[in-house]
Amino acid sequence: MESGVTDSNAGTAVPAYLTTLFDDLDQTWGGWFGELGWGSPDPGRELIEPGSTFRTQCIDDENEATIPSDLANAFFCPVDVQPNGAGKPTEGTIVLPVKTFQNIWQGNVFGVPSPVVGDFTAAIVVAHEYGHNIVYRISEVLDIPESRQPQGNNSELIADCLAGNWAATVFQRDALTPKDILQVATLLPIIGDTGPNQGHGTIRERATALTVGLTGPQLNRQGQPVDCLAKYWPEQFS
Repeated sequence: MESGVTDSNAGTAVPAYLTTLFDDLDQTWGGWFGELGWGSPDPGRELIEPGSTFRTQCIDDENEATIPSDLANAFFCPVDVQPNGAGKPTEGTIVLPVKTFQNIWQGNVFGVPSPVVGDFTAAIVVAHEYGHNIVYRISEVLDIPESRQPQGNNSELIADCLAGNWAATVFQRDALTPKDILQVATLLPIIGDTGPNQGHGTIRERATALTVGLTGPQLNRQGQPVDCLAKYWPEQFS
């Protein structure tokens, strides 16, 4: 999944690549949901183009809720309604500030300089947010109450693990290279918590979650969604 992003074409190439990622994630996860008879997991999509903003319903404060295109974050909001890939208004939206993703290709990952960046750095960030969407869709289908949602760091680690599941399918298509793995290894110190129980998981915990998603708990096969559910959602899938 090559983006072809350069400094000169980033304005058009980055949104195009993010859209391609969404399409791939929809297809991959849609196949799994379809096998289970769970319908479509496709989220709403919001690409905040440079010079524009987006008002999210996940934040009450008017000023903080107005999201610019260079917000140093990407997120899934379960109550935002935006069109999915088929153009259908969908509750539960992944919000991607485009300028922030342009910065990633230029070595700036959420405001932190990184020596190794590229397509897969961006892809894993998007796949992580899609993982939150998958947890939300499963909860809808199975009517899982808040008390049985993933708790503590697991609420983020399960999204890492599910991102690893998607990455495993990319590997199976011979579209994952050693350079891509290096990009993820460089990303982890930026997004990992400095200590335990801070909400997202330490570098080691996040690396473990991605690895379980990629190769299963015994590191001996392609990881499956059930591996992630069993390890990071014991409240429901123990």
